[in-house]
Amino acid sequence: MQTSGGGPGPGETRNVIIAIALSAAILFGFEFFYNAPQRARLQAEEQARIEATQPAAEAGGTETPAPSGPVAREQVLAQSAGARIVIDTPEVDGSISLEGARIDDLNLRDYRRTSDPTSGEVTVLAPRAAEFAHDAFFGWEARAGENTATLADANSGWTVAEGARLTPETPVTLTLVAAEGVTIQRTISIDQNYMFTITDVVRNASGAPVSARPFGTVRRMGLPQDYVRNQIVHQGLIGAFGENNNLRQVTYENANKHIRDRGRGRVGADERIEEMQGQGGWFGITDHYWLAAIIPAQNERVSTYFDARSEGATNDYRAAYRGDWREIAPGAEVTYTQHLFAGAKRYELLRDYQADLSIPRFDDAIDWGNFWFLTRPFFQWLLHPLAQIFADWGVVFNFGLAILASTIVIKLLLFPLVYQSFKSMAKMRALAPKMKEVQERYAADKQRQQQEILKLYQTEKINPVAGCVPILLQIPVFYALYKTLSVTIEMRHAPFVGWIHDLSARDPTSIFNLFGLLPFDVPAFLLIGAWPILYGVSMWALQALSPPPTDPVQAQIFRFLPLLFTVMFAAFPAGLVIYWTWSNTLSILQQYVIMRRQGVETQLDTFLAKRFGKASEAGGVK
Repeated sequence: MQTSGGGPGPGETRNVIIAIALSAAILFGFEFFYNAPQRARLQAEEQARIEATQPAAEAGGTETPAPSGPVAREQVLAQSAGARIVIDTPEVDGSISLEGARIDDLNLRDYRRTSDPTSGEVTVLAPRAAEFAHDAFFGWEARAGENTATLADANSGWTVAEGARLTPETPVTLTLVAAEGVTIQRTISIDQNYMFTITDVVRNASGAPVSARPFGTVRRMGLPQDYVRNQIVHQGLIGAFGENNNLRQVTYENANKHIRDRGRGRVGADERIEEMQGQGGWFGITDHYWLAAIIPAQNERVSTYFDARSEGATNDYRAAYRGDWREIAPGAEVTYTQHLFAGAKRYELLRDYQADLSIPRFDDAIDWGNFWFLTRPFFQWLLHPLAQIFADWGVVFNFGLAILASTIVIKLLLFPLVYQSFKSMAKMRALAPKMKEVQERYAADKQRQQQEILKLYQTEKINPVAGCVPILLQIPVFYALYKTLSVTIEMRHAPFVGWIHDLSARDPTSIFNLFGLLPFDVPAFLLIGAWPILYGVSMWALQALSPPPTDPVQAQIFRFLPLLFTVMFAAFPAGLVIYWTWSNTLSILQQYVIMRRQGVETQLDTFLAKRFGKASEAGGVK
């Protein structure tokens, strides 16, 4: 953008203004969609905390009323401690409720709520009577003629051997007397990460055949504790199901709209947000970095749906399914195995589960966005492998170095195009005196002025728009890195050298308290940190190497841009600012060398000569 100026004509001025407007629109768009929601975090959390948690009807059954109003999670767990199975693995801790065999208490050992390593563990699942309730449960329905009844639902009382403890080495087996002569034996196992395997054996010891089918539900009562509305990353109902297992996403906001439409009679009382028939797939509820999803048997014909209902003072969000009917003869049994993923959306882990369990599009639980063909390859083929190399070397801030290294790789890949662009810019700068002469000679005839300038371009074999190429090439990289920083958990709380403890968050320092030297906190809107300032300096230096606009209005605009962009970049993730600053630095070195070889003196040469008291000898120019 800063390289596109060259002439004072109205058409050229218009192009410059359009370029600036588009750039500002992009940056203000990121500010609106990313930074503004972050500033609304406290308000959203407070709103979520006052939401009451009420009971809801389960798929295939009803629930015993829960205590009215939200209750602290610890209190609920303490009250039901005697009816729980402990979960203890290297990655998670928590418990399973014997009421409904609900998996409703799960914490992630390796993830903290903040970048402070002493802060509490991230909680993924919480009991239904607690604040921010979020759970998963599985059951069975029975069919008798046109009627159905539940064999196992969210209230069923399961039993387990005393002292049972779920670890990767020790599965647990629960038993339920579902009906007269019908029992269900459920075995739950967990791997070293976040995948539960649930295997049910339904035995019919009655004298009559039983028709039964499985169901499962992932439910959330109210919004997540740390929920901030964010257009960059999808949060809400998600899954890949239906005939073609297409990815389907419904935000909390759209689910709430469905609830309002139901209340106004615009949709039927029993109409769901979405319901599809198909084979296998997966479905659940996703947060920014966490996912709880059911994976039915991939050969199972299922009816999967999303739904949301108002339950008192809060909303009940659900992703659920029902499987095929099974005919169980007297004395016979059926076995059914399904899975539950509850944990962090780590790319490699999702990809491995996708391959090992044949789960369609499971790694799309990470919101790669509509431009997935940019974001996914950028992360999968460049950023993540580079970070893994540095991690293998024992580097703590491996993703920070990966950002720097990826910039070099991109510069090398684009070097042929950028080299020609910089050569054209150097010629444009050398041509500036002749252009100024033409402008002065034909100051009263703008049309003739433009004609003569075009002749100069043709004579010198210069493409005046070639200088825009470096900026245009940076835009897709800018977006890919921004999206990657925003949605991948690998970037969450990823540290860098110095004061940057989270590459996905803004630079926490501010020039207004001398970067922490003065003992007072600075309001968020005054957080203009060291890295954004370094970015502004790099942008100014890059401008100093570019052909200066001869039009005074354009020149004034360009002089103001580094300051404007410094303020806007202050709200961006630190990783993005580091990338752009490093990219500018490499461009400065690259462009300066090219201009020296072309024998062109730059504003940077002039500035350095004035500051250090000696003439610049760039490319032999004195």
